[in-house]
Amino acid sequence: MIRVSLVILTFNQRALTLACLSSLEDFIWREDCETILVDNGSDDGTCEAVNEAFPAVRVLRQERNLGVAAGRNVGLRQACGRYLMILDNDTEADCATILGLAAVLESDDGIGLVAPRLVSGRGDVQSSFRPYPGIMSKIWNVVRGKRRSSVASKIPKEAMEPFYVIGAAQMFAADVYRAIGGLDENIFYGPEDADFCMAVRALGLRVVYEPSYSIVHHYQRVTSGRLLSQGARRHIKALLYFYRKHRRWL
Repeated sequence: MIRVSLVILTFNQRALTLACLSSLEDFIWREDCETILVDNGSDDGTCEAVNEAFPAVRVLRQERNLGVAAGRNVGLRQACGRYLMILDNDTEADCATILGLAAVLESDDGIGLVAPRLVSGRGDVQSSFRPYPGIMSKIWNVVRGKRRSSVASKIPKEAMEPFYVIGAAQMFAADVYRAIGGLDENIFYGPEDADFCMAVRALGLRVVYEPSYSIVHHYQRVTSGRLLSQGARRHIKALLYFYRKHRRWL
């Protein structure tokens, strides 16, 4: 029986994806775990490189970029594990951390989703535990700049329950995922992580940030972009949809 299914999404980031999988070698070869890579239409040779270097990884190649929510759903719906974990491809993790997060879920049926502490390659703790992503907080993040808004000003030393945790690393039971019906595919890129956390709490379960487990997240190199880029426009569109869906702007 598969205990943990790990789902990684990638799009034209071969080097980052290979580095991520290299950090997961001990996990990838475990018989009670599985690793699924969803390729969102890359044309940089990612799939071929992963198939050659990591034959134990199941690669699900898509013909086009489906977006974050839909892309992750492709992998999550085919996963066989009791617990499902989504992980960004710009991370470096390890088997002990992933199995530790599974143990957190196993220890308390009231926890619906758990996330680890995220740190940059420089050692900065990322503000991955966040309040409701209202429009004013988004404007403030733009004013402050990407790096300042991404680094935590207060660092929790014990487990806590934020409004949501970012989708770079989240784990939840397969039963929880099925009860929710998956990530909202109307959100191409943006607050799909906050939306999913809200759905978890709607089931009467808790969203927990567990800082005793840590994953490296190279978020500065990957998520930065121009304000008027296609990605930024898609993010704004997703936010407007999210605010209308939940009837809450602030």
